[in-house]
Amino acid sequence: MGEGALHVHRVGAAALQAAASSILAPLTVTASPPGGAPFHADVDAAPMGRLAVARIRGSGHLVARTPRTITSSDPELLKLTLHRSRPALADQGGQQSRARAGDFVAFDMTRPYRLEVMDGCDVLAVGVPRAELGRHADAIGRQTARRLPADTGAQAVLAAFLDGLGRHLHELAGPADAHVGDALVSLLVAAFTEHAPGRMDTATELVDRIRVYALANICDPSLCVASVAAAHGISDRQLHRLFQHAGTPFWAWLRHERLARIHRDLRDPAHDGRTIASVAARWGIHDPRHVGRGLKEQYGLTARDLRRRPRPSD
Repeated sequence: MGEGALHVHRVGAAALQAAASSILAPLTVTASPPGGAPFHADVDAAPMGRLAVARIRGSGHLVARTPRTITSSDPELLKLTLHRSRPALADQGGQQSRARAGDFVAFDMTRPYRLEVMDGCDVLAVGVPRAELGRHADAIGRQTARRLPADTGAQAVLAAFLDGLGRHLHELAGPADAHVGDALVSLLVAAFTEHAPGRMDTATELVDRIRVYALANICDPSLCVASVAAAHGISDRQLHRLFQHAGTPFWAWLRHERLARIHRDLRDPAHDGRTIASVAARWGIHDPRHVGRGLKEQYGLTARDLRRRPRPSD
């Protein structure tokens, strides 16, 4: 087995949860339906450069990312699943779908989701850092929890590629397999943008690229319309126009993203020892008044309210 590869055979739900969490990010795994036949699963997994690929076969189970399992230190991943046998029920952000055998489904690992697979499942899962997808990250992220058939075009090529990976994971995971990861990213982008709703035009591509740049530099307090516009060779007016067409002004989008991360940290017990000001400064906001007003407007609670409020139980 290659360096870093993982193989676990006939494990229970708790062991599958531990394995899946170590491969991707913290998850909860429970048998589905509860109280049925004894649970079992086989897991093969291997790193592919900065990606992770796993094949899970076994009993039906429910995989979930819940508010309790999500922390600000988790990697920002998109998860792609290919369902090779049984149907599956996907749910994220109000979008629901029933994936059939041969379908892809994508999930944003920074937000809660549920995926229920049926007994006798055979699922290939890929964890991809958003940064690896560059300007395509938002376009793919907008398709979460939607089934994407893998029977034609780039989708069929990606499915065949993953099917081969799934059969040979035990032979992979050496240093040279970063090239396999690069090929997988290219195929994934091709598959998810070939027939994407509202296929991207040049303006939308530029907005996606600006968003990726801004998120990569979100901790910088000097990040603003002027600095971002200059970094992309456009005028402030052009940047305003681009985001106006996208539906949200740049400054409002950036403020929302920063406040979302501050909110997540303030709800995370791991940051209880830090002051509210230091949490806010971590995400580029150095004026406590802006934090208090912004959190109240966006979440209906002040920073102190968030700290005092009991953590969600799930």
